[in-house]
Amino acid sequence: MNRSLEVFNKIYKPYKITRKNNVYILNTMEGNFVIKLNPKINYSELYNYLYSRNFSYVPEISKDSRDDMLVLEYQEDLSLNNNQKAMDLIKLVALLHSKTSYFKNVTNDTYKEIYDNIKQNLNYLNTMYDGMFMEYIQEEYIVPSHYLFLRNYSLIYNAINYCYTKLDEWYEKIKDKNRQRVALLHNNLELDHLLKNKNDYLVSWDDYTFDTPVLDLYKFYQKEWENVEFGEIFNDYNSNFQLLDEEKMLLDIVISIPLNIDFTSKEYQNCRNVRKLIDYLSKSSKIVLQN
Repeated sequence: MNRSLEVFNKIYKPYKITRKNNVYILNTMEGNFVIKLNPKINYSELYNYLYSRNFSYVPEISKDSRDDMLVLEYQEDLSLNNNQKAMDLIKLVALLHSKTSYFKNVTNDTYKEIYDNIKQNLNYLNTMYDGMFMEYIQEEYIVPSHYLFLRNYSLIYNAINYCYTKLDEWYEKIKDKNRQRVALLHNNLELDHLLKNKNDYLVSWDDYTFDTPVLDLYKFYQKEWENVEFGEIFNDYNSNFQLLDEEKMLLDIVISIPLNIDFTSKEYQNCRNVRKLIDYLSKSSKIVLQN
């Protein structure tokens, strides 16, 4: 056991210790605590900044915290429907972005780098999926996963071409701009990172950064698209913190990029992977059409 945790145990003498992911939950006579060992960031510094921006939706740090051990007051989480929880989470994220956003000066290289990275990813996916199509269509006996892929190849083809077209339009719109809106991003959004009881608490800030708000929305979508109806979620975010036109365009592009699927030796799993890709593209296209 980590020495810092041993010291904490001697002080509080917990009657129960539970390991959950990368934290420990300690039940003691003094109350319940969450322990994160060797946190990657300075939480006190982050919290001070959040408080200065009038954003206080984070669990309180215990006075017993130290550099190698973050100690937070434990918060019970109510059981909620996924869509309800996602709606509460996105309102909190919109508030976070609105409280911390500002415009920073950038060079043309900033937008060019984003453009090149997305274009490179699209080129890779286009080459990979086009190669798979040409290979599978020539097979004499087509296995179910390959047949499912071929029947739905138009979805992949259309998505990639949509992204190519919109990416060029986006870059043409912003390539000469010398400012970019950024905000403090949680950068690791998922349903489990919202704790809800009498108050709302956003947890697990280890990856926070300052960047375009689109990044938080994109990562949240990537994590939870199978569990949540995001059309409403994105609309609600936009009602509380409105994306700029170029930010909306960028969000539409990145959520429309097809998933990268790998084929394994198990045909059942391959069918599931292809089905997941199809479902992702169908859901993403509906959201883009709504927007």
